[in-house]
Amino acid sequence: MRRSNKLRRIRRFFAGGLGHNYGLPDCVKFVLERLGAPDKPDYWDIAAITGDTVAQVYNRNPATGCEYCVSGYLAGPEHLAYVFDALGYACEYVPAGQIDVKRIVGYINRGIPVLVKTNMYDIPGWNEDVGTYPLVIGYKNKGQTLQLLVGDKKIIDYELHDQSKLDFIFIGEKRRDVTLEALYLKAIAKMPHWLTLPERDGMFFGAAAFRAWADDIEAGRFEDEALPLWENYGVYVCNLATSPAIPFFIFRKLAQMSPAYSRYMMLFDEIVKLLPSFKPDDITLDDSKDGLWSQLEHLGAGMDLEKTKITMRDKEKRAMVADALRDYAGRLDKALALLEEYIR
Repeated sequence: MRRSNKLRRIRRFFAGGLGHNYGLPDCVKFVLERLGAPDKPDYWDIAAITGDTVAQVYNRNPATGCEYCVSGYLAGPEHLAYVFDALGYACEYVPAGQIDVKRIVGYINRGIPVLVKTNMYDIPGWNEDVGTYPLVIGYKNKGQTLQLLVGDKKIIDYELHDQSKLDFIFIGEKRRDVTLEALYLKAIAKMPHWLTLPERDGMFFGAAAFRAWADDIEAGRFEDEALPLWENYGVYVCNLATSPAIPFFIFRKLAQMSPAYSRYMMLFDEIVKLLPSFKPDDITLDDSKDGLWSQLEHLGAGMDLEKTKITMRDKEKRAMVADALRDYAGRLDKALALLEEYIR
């Protein structure tokens, strides 16, 4: 057995500057690149399949380091099996305590990364705001030390031990070819599922997430100066800015592929009219931006946390923020009804 090996040509990973704020889609994209699919599907196509750009999330519990997205909240065998099956690949989920070093080494030696599900707090040296999905991209000491790619080009040497809290996902053989057309149809069909997921231990999805968030704002949750504001508030604004509820660009892409899908262009137009809920004269919105995110910034409740702290201490101001979130939840309900009508 080789003592060490590492994948070459490691690109930027989990790059927030590109809007790649969800770990799983970038991990999947990275793996697919190494399996011979360098271009399509792209990050945003995959993020629609994972549900991350479809449903807003919100957690009433204090932040735990879990990623603030569908794939963070649902991380586990069922969710990952669905994602890779939708892409046409087999995968095997190996829970912590069943580490197969020889298999990990074999994957790296063949040039294939190994996906990991964990929590950043269990990885010494992983100092981000959240973290759930790193990749094994190398090993040392015959596999007893794993090299984990955790963000941008940062690599952490992780010593395996009996208490390691790493689940490993091995991407297997390609079961079938999946066209972009089929992928988009799959993503659209699954959107109502992500948008109506029931609450799980204080974690909310879709319109319910906006309403729970609004209730907590109005009740004064974010007045508490002991509560870290970025991890418990700012991340949800970032989620909203990254993916403005329903990745409606897919409707347009599908309509452009074939006249058979022309009705999806009408759905695109109707949902775009519904969702950008705020257009002050000094802000120009297009279908790549989100009206609610702009509105939160305008109300002093966006990602400028110093302004947000002031807003959250003012009952009248924060009530306006809560009203904006509830209004958007109502718009999302209408968009969901339109979506369900189109895919019947």
